[in-house]
Amino acid sequence: MGVAARAQRPPREFERRSGAMADSARWARQLQAALREWEPRAVEELLRRGADPSLVQEGGAAAVHLAARARHPRALLCLRILLRRGADPNARSAEALTPVHVAAAWGCRGALELLLSRGGDPTLRDQDGLRPLDWALRQRHHSCARVLRELDRPARTPEPAEKFPVAPADLELAMCGGRVSAGSPAVSAPPRVSLASEQRTCRAERPAAQEVTVEPPEPRSSETTRSPDCSSDTFVTALEDSPQPGHPAGTPGPAAAPRPPRGAMAAGDEALSCQLQALTLTAEAPIVASLPGDGDPGASHPQGPVPPMSDLQLLQALRALGHSPGPVTPFTRGHYLRRLQEAQASLGHSPELAEALRTGHIPDCQAHEAALTQHFQRLDPAKRWRGGVTKSSFTYLLLDPRQTRGLPARASSLTLAECLQCFVGAIFYVGKGTRARPDAHLWEALGYRERPGKKACPKVRRILDIWASGRGVISLHCFQHAVAVEAFTREACLLDALGIQTLTNQKQGHYYGEAACWPPTQRRRLGVYLLHRALLVFLAEGERELRPQDIQARG
Repeated sequence: MGVAARAQRPPREFERRSGAMADSARWARQLQAALREWEPRAVEELLRRGADPSLVQEGGAAAVHLAARARHPRALLCLRILLRRGADPNARSAEALTPVHVAAAWGCRGALELLLSRGGDPTLRDQDGLRPLDWALRQRHHSCARVLRELDRPARTPEPAEKFPVAPADLELAMCGGRVSAGSPAVSAPPRVSLASEQRTCRAERPAAQEVTVEPPEPRSSETTRSPDCSSDTFVTALEDSPQPGHPAGTPGPAAAPRPPRGAMAAGDEALSCQLQALTLTAEAPIVASLPGDGDPGASHPQGPVPPMSDLQLLQALRALGHSPGPVTPFTRGHYLRRLQEAQASLGHSPELAEALRTGHIPDCQAHEAALTQHFQRLDPAKRWRGGVTKSSFTYLLLDPRQTRGLPARASSLTLAECLQCFVGAIFYVGKGTRARPDAHLWEALGYRERPGKKACPKVRRILDIWASGRGVISLHCFQHAVAVEAFTREACLLDALGIQTLTNQKQGHYYGEAACWPPTQRRRLGVYLLHRALLVFLAEGERELRPQDIQARG
């Protein structure tokens, strides 16, 4: 063979390294697919086969970034396995985000503490100059912010094992029912699994409960072929068997338990092979590991999903709502879409109410309300108080029954956040009334109804529209037997929490007494608390609609 021919042939060492790099990338893609399903066994095996958990993929993130969103024990176990196998807790994504950034932005305190204990650096900044603490504060994850603020050095020393929701690396794989040795490259006692899927099944017969061992790595190939023992294209998940009597879930059986026959182990090998093949089939999908709005999974938004839009349209929509987003990339797009959806759902409301609508968490303002009430208990009659000192006032809310849709009857099947969203969405006016004229606002609308040419205010137009649809107005009276200034103050708190632009009110409320000196945040928090109390009154009393004939009868 001539010199020229030998020069054209790539060296064998180069071929070997190229093949190893291709394998590493392929295993890394499968590793991210396994992390989507939070499968500790598959994660452990793929790492043993050479998957690099710190390798940044096409989506701009590495597997360790994806695992940093861990919340529940099974997910935390996957993150612990990655870190034990050498994942870099300070690996940079395409946007210079580290796993510590991701955990802080998602509000995953367990994952954050685990990353910090393994050398995660909370002082690193992303491409926008933000630290993990900045992300935690932006997303209002106060528990994560406290953890980061308490640090007095870049790397956090390990804390006691009981701080973490899952067992240490050298303890059992609690979610899988097996045990992993800290120094072993493979699963020494894999869990018992049964593979189940509604659309994809393995044709090999397997016992219901069996021990599984891992097959050697498959030969390298440019394209991963389908397993001959599997059908369809959906992911095969590993489901734990029911715990045996006498053994709590996640606890391995006695050490002296007999090993299963070779046939059962072979069937288990086929099961794991089938699972890894399924990971291969789904691994080509791009990974988008985005920063969230922390939201709890399953939180509903009245506005529905955001329609498809380009990156430019997404930026313009966020800026129109007063946000200042950074560049939209595959890594950040999901975060900005969630932020847009939440902003649209809480459009015009105060930040405190928007948080309550998203999470269902009501601020504890019982002490503030007690202080407010106590201040107005005994007013000095010698002073001139707006509305006098007679306790004949109350605060009322006008609701549209077309929006509540029978909320009291269906509240038992909804979460608190969903009930609050429906209730708040139906409120169109907040006011202060008296026992002498309890329905003055409805009497006003009745006068306009009899004289159609007369120009009406937004509140009256809304009442007339409800009546024209054949429905009645819901007038909810709350916080009764109060002096006028107390009712005005409660009205002001409700207006500040709801946001006057979301109502038909035309002017802000007025504060009196101690509340006049409170900061705006405290007033809005009390407003959210009062809204929750009003919701409880509404659920207890039910929907009572007032139509024109009802007002006339009362007159």
